[in-house]
Amino acid sequence: MKNLVKNLLDERTKSVIRSSELYQALYNKMHSSKLAVEGKRLDICANEVAIYLLQSGKDKYVLRDKICLEIGSGWLLTHSLVFYLLGAKKVYATDVYPLLQPENIFKAVCKSVDWSILDSLSTFEDREIIYLRLKKLLSLKNLTVEVLQDLGIEYVAPIDLSQKLPSKGKIDFIFSKSVLEHVPVDDVVPLLENLVSSLSEDGFMFHLIHLLDHKNLKERPFDFFVYQQEAYSRELQSRWGNRIRRSQWKQIFSNLKHLDSRFVFEWSCKYRELPEKIDSSIQYTDEEDLRISHIGVVGEFTSLPNVNYYTNS
Repeated sequence: MKNLVKNLLDERTKSVIRSSELYQALYNKMHSSKLAVEGKRLDICANEVAIYLLQSGKDKYVLRDKICLEIGSGWLLTHSLVFYLLGAKKVYATDVYPLLQPENIFKAVCKSVDWSILDSLSTFEDREIIYLRLKKLLSLKNLTVEVLQDLGIEYVAPIDLSQKLPSKGKIDFIFSKSVLEHVPVDDVVPLLENLVSSLSEDGFMFHLIHLLDHKNLKERPFDFFVYQQEAYSRELQSRWGNRIRRSQWKQIFSNLKHLDSRFVFEWSCKYRELPEKIDSSIQYTDEEDLRISHIGVVGEFTSLPNVNYYTNS
């Protein structure tokens, strides 16, 4: 029934419904409750952060006493909680919309497997220290914005990071997971330039970027390639993905001054059909470029202006 109703409504009607305060309130509450016991559990996020730091070649104590910024912290802030466990002095958890649902944060913590968190993160901080911080989190049954602030986690939303930053001070670590693909194309470079300008002398950033069509990821992950540029609005770019391909992302990062960037992994979606016709507005090098589904990008601040060695490889 749900899918039938969705299919009967046009995109404009769906947009009006989604923009209503009642819909947003109900959706945010239900979605955050589901995430708290699934993909945004604290142990899952701890595993992810550990993998990304390992792939980025980082050493123990990499976040101890550091200033961190999470882009798109979402409904539960569990990646920001991981940075707290790793000893961050301050974490700015930011989002373009105020999505946070504090009443479900504790569920994401208590439904986690504690030893999995400890095993994952002990590569980057002393195990006993992580244990004590985790024990403190588990004792805080009501993780309000004020309680998070006491832990050093400041929630900042709404904020457009392409226009301003949450602090005038320098940032040591910037993180995003499945966020940059939702940034409208025209805002991507201003956002990244602003982020690079905020990095400290030893600062670095990590971004996992998910390149598939978010409208129907499992069954039709390439459908958004068929839309003409003028029909693919900023709203659709934010909802379904901005359609920037791997080769474009490489060029965008390579062109950023004062950032030494590299791809530490990339994954491909080989088992779904591409549309018969790809709109001419899609910039890509070959079929593999179209099929890349995820990229992991690490960038480190450099005082020397970056020299662009970009190729189509």
